[in-house]
Amino acid sequence: MVVRIRRPFQGAHFVHPIDPAPRTAILVPGFRETRLVRIFPQGWNERAKRFRPASIAGPLEQLASLAREGWPLEQAVIVFTYAGGPGVSPRDREALWQSFGVPVFEQYLGPRNKLLATECDAHGGLHVVSSLVLSMVSSCEGFPLEHEVCPCGNPAPRITRGSRIDELAALLA
Repeated sequence: MVVRIRRPFQGAHFVHPIDPAPRTAILVPGFRETRLVRIFPQGWNERAKRFRPASIAGPLEQLASLAREGWPLEQAVIVFTYAGGPGVSPRDREALWQSFGVPVFEQYLGPRNKLLATECDAHGGLHVVSSLVLSMVSSCEGFPLEHEVCPCGNPAPRITRGSRIDELAALLA
């Protein structure tokens, strides 16, 4: 008789902002791999190119560096913002969108890559994932929260990063 011991998956579960999720390359360690999600802890390399992802996820610095290479994508760029760090600026968002030709989504991650908040198609802020996270984000980080229903229809509170008018003014400056 053969007994197999199942080890728990290492890393956080990645939630893609687009459903159904396309082939995604994640450029940092700490996430679970699936059939459509591959982890490249050393960042963008030949192995990642062979995977031919339709979307890429990682920290802003890595994605900005990759954008200069002009790698074509089909679906999205997901920027990981870590707890305590600054969000994606309108200028960086526009630069990534121009370089890759696809929408840019931000995900706010806590320790061990736990998803705390995620941006939707409406780009009206970052939807807080749960009430436990809501108390953690509002007490520890001090981000302003918007409680009105998002234009996408999601009623979850959102971390706001300034109004859309502020973002447009920054882009035009």
